[in-house]
Amino acid sequence: MATYEDIAKSIKKRALKSVYLIAGDEPLFIDQLAELFLSEVIPADEQDFNLSVLYGADVSARDILLDALRFPMMGERVLVLVKEAQQVRDIEQIASHINDLPQSTCLVLCYKKKPDKRKSLYKTLQAEDTVYESTRIYDSKIPDFITKSFSTKGLSIDQRTASLMAEATGNDLEKILGEVDKITLALQGRTQVITPEIIEYYVGVSKEYNNFELLSALIKRDVQRAWRIAFYFAANERSHPIQITLATLFGFFSNLMAVYYLNQPNERTIAEALKLSPYAARDYDQARRVYSAAQVYAIVHHLRMIDAASKGVDANLPTSELYKELVATILSV
Repeated sequence: MATYEDIAKSIKKRALKSVYLIAGDEPLFIDQLAELFLSEVIPADEQDFNLSVLYGADVSARDILLDALRFPMMGERVLVLVKEAQQVRDIEQIASHINDLPQSTCLVLCYKKKPDKRKSLYKTLQAEDTVYESTRIYDSKIPDFITKSFSTKGLSIDQRTASLMAEATGNDLEKILGEVDKITLALQGRTQVITPEIIEYYVGVSKEYNNFELLSALIKRDVQRAWRIAFYFAANERSHPIQITLATLFGFFSNLMAVYYLNQPNERTIAEALKLSPYAARDYDQARRVYSAAQVYAIVHHLRMIDAASKGVDANLPTSELYKELVATILSV
């Protein structure tokens, strides 16, 4: 199966195949590749003749093929891009005509739905290695996506702040990119570092109920506060998916293990060893005084077990029970 990078490179090198199926349940990457085809394949002065943008709800397979079977006028290539191709009722009819398309044609089917891998269209294009499946990013990977998105703008954001932003945006990638653009424009180069305060101001984050407040309560063994936040998360599961909470806690406690191997652990040496800001290092310095290395090892193990349970491995527990087990386990080690 082709990757996003494979197709992007083929577009830029003009090494295009006759037909592409760009499908899946994450629309952002489908839209981005569609825009890349539109901006790169047909020169602006040829688009009136050699570019067709069709919409699945308005066309049939026959309409698509009529455009795709024609030859270019005053140019080298014809691009036929079909948006919302999943709405073409007889789209499977295209499969039997793929070999009839001129080499000068590039037909792109943007299918915002998981493809049916049993159908002939998918099998034919998969054999040609021209299928790209755009899958949703796991909640636990959203902070990494945020970090990369800011990096493309010349801005840096640490994992903790990225996780804080992920709580507010959820896994809506288009929303995330919109917030990144908004913050970049608002800062106008005044700083290259995105802080929690910037995220709180521009994105909007609950100052009481977020993963870092839960982490702070657990570091301090503030039992009442930790339980209050956990119950709030359990009651608002869509806004606070447990996978992001687990990723935040696992990241902290697994890094904390390294602190016990430092000769003279303090805020400065912790910041240097873990490449953290002094602000973040302060939490690690406090946590090492509250939890022993053996306790942290046990916490990391339990976090792995709860993460597996949250994905249905050897368990079928509701999120509310997982949050209870999470807090009870950490506070009782």
